[in-house]
Amino acid sequence: MLIGPLWTVWSGYDLAAWILLGAVVDLLLGDPTWRFHPVRLIGRMIHDLERLIRKIPLNRIGLRIAGTLLTLLVVTVVLAVISGMLWEALKISVWLFRALVVGWTYLGLAIRGLTDAALVVYRPLVTKQWDTARQWLSYIVGRDTDRLNEQEMVRATVETVAENTCDAIIAPLFYAFLGGPAWLWAYKAINTLDSMIGYRNARYEDFGWFAARLDDWANWIPARISGLAIAVAASLDGRFHQAYHMMRRDGRRHPSPNSGLSEAAMAGALGVALGGPNTYGGVVSLRPKIGEEERPLHPVAILQAISVSWRATLVTALIFGFLAVMVSGQWL
Repeated sequence: MLIGPLWTVWSGYDLAAWILLGAVVDLLLGDPTWRFHPVRLIGRMIHDLERLIRKIPLNRIGLRIAGTLLTLLVVTVVLAVISGMLWEALKISVWLFRALVVGWTYLGLAIRGLTDAALVVYRPLVTKQWDTARQWLSYIVGRDTDRLNEQEMVRATVETVAENTCDAIIAPLFYAFLGGPAWLWAYKAINTLDSMIGYRNARYEDFGWFAARLDDWANWIPARISGLAIAVAASLDGRFHQAYHMMRRDGRRHPSPNSGLSEAAMAGALGVALGGPNTYGGVVSLRPKIGEEERPLHPVAILQAISVSWRATLVTALIFGFLAVMVSGQWL
């Protein structure tokens, strides 16, 4: 009985034009900062559920089971809510349904948001306002920023642009074209869970075990698409070979099985070295070197990384759109 409605709202390849329009809206308007943004609501749900669970004394196995159930519940609720809204809208009007597809896609992407986040670090860097740059950087990275020098701040920003080209742009687009906005937001729920409870520390090693691995699984294909897209984008600068080579050579050196691919491709695209020591809560974590230092890390590398990210996004969106039209046989 549910197969028909679900097939309609989950046929992302039938909604290619509206998904792409949502991407254009995001590019023009950027991410809204209002308090009822869906990501904030998902974060509040995760926080409240964790607080309830933490009231129960649990051993390591119990924490893993509880964390797994929390993760599955959050993803299921988000998938069900978005799917239900889309189906109800379709019953009222196809144009209301399409408007929701555009709106939910817009809210689920961060093309403009990633650019804006990198630029607010870049601007004080070029004017030598180190403390201001460190403060803005602290909002977009998890590492300690209070003692970073210029090159370390540039490295952190470039790594963030590379990683979030996958997490905030290409992966959401991938799931949108596969299963519409409902799948996009299921992915966003997984990504939010990982960012909140997927840490490998004493508090979350067991409780966030499943969330971290689910994020790894969800990002496996998008991460490889992102690395290739960055390499293709670098071809406009004559650096496809370098980007692709670094992705193949250094992509697996990163602690994450996915983030290293886009970071290594970006390192090759820019001709810089990434990785090295990071500090989290006063604890130093030594990351392997990624890429070759053909040139020093100068603030202009942030602008170059943004440019590569935009080009990679365009390449990916066009290919996804073309494949969707080939499968569905329709533009609208």
